[in-house]
Amino acid sequence: MYTDSATYNALLDGFCKCGQIDEAFMLFKSFRDDGFKVGIRGFSCMIDGLIRSKRIGEAEKLFQKVFDVGLVPDLILYSIMIRGLSESRRLEDATNMFRDMIGKGIVPDTQCYNMLIKGFCDVGLLDEARSLKLEISQHDQFPNTCTYTILICGLCRNGLLGEAQQIFNDMEKLGCSPSAVTFNALIDGLCKDGKLEEAHLMLYKMEIGKNPSLFLRLSQSADPILDSASLQKMVENFVDSGLILKAYKLLMQLADSGVVPNINTYNTLINGMCRAGQVNRALRLSEELQLKGHFPDSVTYSTLIEGLQRVDREGDAYKLFEQMTENGCKPNSSVYKTLLSWSCRRRKTTVAFGIWLKYLRSLAGHDGEALKLTEEFFQKGDMEKALRSLLEMESKLADFDSAPYSIWLVGLCQADRVEEALKTFSILEEFNVVVSAPGCVKLIHALCSGGKLDKAVDIFLYTMEKGYRLMPRVCNSVLQVLLDSKDNTILAFELLDKMKSMGYDLNSYLHRRTKSLLQHHYSLRKMENVAAR
Repeated sequence: MYTDSATYNALLDGFCKCGQIDEAFMLFKSFRDDGFKVGIRGFSCMIDGLIRSKRIGEAEKLFQKVFDVGLVPDLILYSIMIRGLSESRRLEDATNMFRDMIGKGIVPDTQCYNMLIKGFCDVGLLDEARSLKLEISQHDQFPNTCTYTILICGLCRNGLLGEAQQIFNDMEKLGCSPSAVTFNALIDGLCKDGKLEEAHLMLYKMEIGKNPSLFLRLSQSADPILDSASLQKMVENFVDSGLILKAYKLLMQLADSGVVPNINTYNTLINGMCRAGQVNRALRLSEELQLKGHFPDSVTYSTLIEGLQRVDREGDAYKLFEQMTENGCKPNSSVYKTLLSWSCRRRKTTVAFGIWLKYLRSLAGHDGEALKLTEEFFQKGDMEKALRSLLEMESKLADFDSAPYSIWLVGLCQADRVEEALKTFSILEEFNVVVSAPGCVKLIHALCSGGKLDKAVDIFLYTMEKGYRLMPRVCNSVLQVLLDSKDNTILAFELLDKMKSMGYDLNSYLHRRTKSLLQHHYSLRKMENVAAR
């Protein structure tokens, strides 16, 4: 089975939407190292992910790379960059890119215009926003509800309520139906201007604009919504299908209809939003559910903390963790493992170890004296004794969890503490703790980088003993380092023999450069044998 561009793009898109940009970059680099030519869709996924993570500088560099590799940005990619620059309030740069796009014959759509219009409205440059709104029709496009809503919001924020009301009154004539955001902006503007009667009238107009038969239609559909359980099932189906906005609208529309969503329904939608990279929306929903009489539970908090980790918002995650404990919700092991992984990724391995000790202190049934001894070793900086003490206590438990130790091992590798990582691996082996495949891969890379090639081979052999099948990129990386080293070519051939005996298909697994190096060494051996005769 051959991997095609659709598969690569789907992987990149998935990592970026989950906020795992660093992981996406690793994939991106590995694809190119494997000889795959990343297309415009792949670059668009990466740049969009960077912008969503507020890494606009890196996005600009990658955008320039598009030209360097001979690709031509399309409307989607230009729109992504214009959105990023506008959100960063770099309106001059955004406008220049917009004009550059038009100069190259790419016609902007209404959505692209809306991004730039919103940018101008956000900084109060309303004349420029109005000018762009008029310009839309020059490209055979039409302002839509979003265009008018952006302008109304901007006008209301700047005290131009009369003009905002005029645009609102004109919307229906122009075939655009106001959204809830449109109504909310005007109601807020009217209240701030002291026009409470007009605000109340606008609220009434908004309410009667809703479809009164919504609940009746849903209750008589093929999958009727009659109670909280059927509502939860419908929300789950929408979330599983990626229809996050549709699930949210359904929940909001039915919240006051007699079908009361339970906390599990809210958690389902919050999880879907976090997985889609919509963490801010998930946080707002957690606040909304409290207004509906619900309170976040441990699942809600855990989901939000993991979502914040994906988009690299460390401070917000720790604040939420503190709020969780203050509100009487006991963090489970997955929350601690999330924080543990995060600390390791940031090379804060000592902090990471402390986090896991904090979790163990929160559990009942642990040997208090043994835990106290572990903490003493930890405070003295004797990590080897601390690790042994912890394993002597934990490895005897029926529900022993080895995941934190693999995370710790990965963290040591990421912090370039290779000797400690290797020692940790040895201690884990001593206690019969199986190291995960990602932990082994990180250790192999760290050992190769540190020139400890014989140890890297030992870890590779360990993965085969445990039944792990490493990715071609990892295998080829190790083999190439061995073959490039004059003193370790024998190790390379021994490793190849072992891989073959363990069922690796070397013909399809080995990259072109690896095969070339092997052919070179085979030729040298042949020449040496002839010379010896």
